[in-house]
Amino acid sequence: MTQNGILYDIVQIDGNQVVLQMNAGHPVYAGHFPGTPITPGVLTMQMIRECTSLKTGRNLRFTSIKNCRLAAMVRPGDILRLKMETSDENGTVKLKATLTDANNDEDLRLQLDAELQ
Repeated sequence: MTQNGILYDIVQIDGNQVVLQMNAGHPVYAGHFPGTPITPGVLTMQMIRECTSLKTGRNLRFTSIKNCRLAAMVRPGDILRLKMETSDENGTVKLKATLTDANNDEDLRLQLDAELQ
């Protein structure tokens, strides 16, 4: 099930970059964590998978995560920039992605090196 329009909204797509806004009203924030809500890492990964699928025009799933660094929390209402470098090798999409604050590329939230099919 896609989380676009539920957990996050796509604000802008520009080539290899997607600007996203986290939906502060999503119910996951009520329980994760009360008083200090953050986006669960698994939902952040789902968001990246969905954006990669959108970019490639294929319904993809992760087959390998070579490196994943959760550098800082993603919070409700955050506006983020996802930068994706992809290559297709025999049907496998190789992905290098960074997730940062949309207005400050130095504010790293996540780095990812993965494969999807």
